[in-house]
Amino acid sequence: MPDRQITVRGAAPADAAALRDLAAMTRRRSPRGRVLFAEHDRVAVAAISLTTGAIVADPHRASGDAVRSLRTRRWELLRQSGGSGRARGALHRLATLPA
Repeated sequence: MPDRQITVRGAAPADAAALRDLAAMTRRRSPRGRVLFAEHDRVAVAAISLTTGAIVADPHRASGDAVRSLRTRRWELLRQSGGSGRARGALHRLATLPA
């Protein structure tokens, strides 16, 4: 069993501050559009834009596993939905899943 349980979930409007914080830590812009979060102990450690694939991650807490999990989940959602435009429905149906 891994030491760090990573959870991947769709971002909600209430996650705007966490997304801004991740972006500020990396000195990058916040990912736009639909976003997935990777969390450890219910704390966001990384996020990815479904549309562009842009990633922001907490340099002190994020692991390679969190980023890999986000990239894999994005790819799965885009593949299921036929592209980023149709990923909206897939993201809407996304339940909180362990990575």
